[in-house]
Amino acid sequence: MTISSIKSKESFEGNGSTTEFQIDFMFLRDEDVEVVLKDEAGTESVQVAGTDYQLSGVGEVAGGTCRMTVPPAVGQSLHLRRVPAIVQETDYPENDAFPAASHEAALDYLTMICQALSERLDRTISFRVSSAVTGVSLPEPDPDRVLAWNGTGDDLENRDVLACGNILVPVSVAQGGTGADNVTEALFNLGFGAMGAALAGCESGSEAVEALDPDLLRADIPDLLRAAYGDEAQSHAGTDLSGLAVARNHISWTLTADSQFSDVALPYDGTYVFHVYPATHGLALAASYKTDGSLPDPDSGAGEIRIAVEQYGGRKTIVSLQNMEA
Repeated sequence: MTISSIKSKESFEGNGSTTEFQIDFMFLRDEDVEVVLKDEAGTESVQVAGTDYQLSGVGEVAGGTCRMTVPPAVGQSLHLRRVPAIVQETDYPENDAFPAASHEAALDYLTMICQALSERLDRTISFRVSSAVTGVSLPEPDPDRVLAWNGTGDDLENRDVLACGNILVPVSVAQGGTGADNVTEALFNLGFGAMGAALAGCESGSEAVEALDPDLLRADIPDLLRAAYGDEAQSHAGTDLSGLAVARNHISWTLTADSQFSDVALPYDGTYVFHVYPATHGLALAASYKTDGSLPDPDSGAGEIRIAVEQYGGRKTIVSLQNMEA
């Protein structure tokens, strides 16, 4: 026999019902096949022969099968690989006829060992062919430290990321942080001034909730909208949308009396979001807007009525209306 295939590993996704899996590579002993089950969390566990699985097809050139006792579930994966022991067990007696079959079997086994080593090397980190670096070694694991090149750039060492000087704590806003080590300063640094002031001195979550009353949150609405949409909302005043020259894709409108969401000229095709703060006043929708007939009525008691209008080819459609809690 000869080993003409380079395959030495098989992987399968579980479906909760399949228990038999085809092994498309030759193996000479059952213990030469390692069976690994990876669960939904990514944890790998080596299965036990005779308990977790049964193999068949040993010595067959075409391979064999692995029958699992329990079918791998959806989200789990099964991995079968050939890992023969690195030994040489073929003996050549002196002054005896050349044992062709034994010799070929030994060569097959050595080829299997080489393929198993190659499969493992394929999963390791290596330098490029053009690299002249040699002698790099990994240090022993050190909790809460990171791997980094040493000062001469020829080996790896464990480093404290803060000691490297590349990042300072608290992390600045420019580096994606808040520049603060407490909630109050963090909110101030991110532009939520009134909210930060309200939270100052709060020692519990319940105190913070009481501090953030609706009026205070409404005072910080420009900051919240800027954080969500990337720029400040365009403000509007009045009892309808007449005279509004839309310049941005989201508009903030606080009602001072019962008002109408009337037709308005939109500068380009796309989606526009209107943040309407009713303050107990009623809002009626103009009949010129198209809807799918399933939108709720505007609620005067809502903290915000969020209306999304989509314009395409001159046709305006209210695609969403949400009555947000105060």
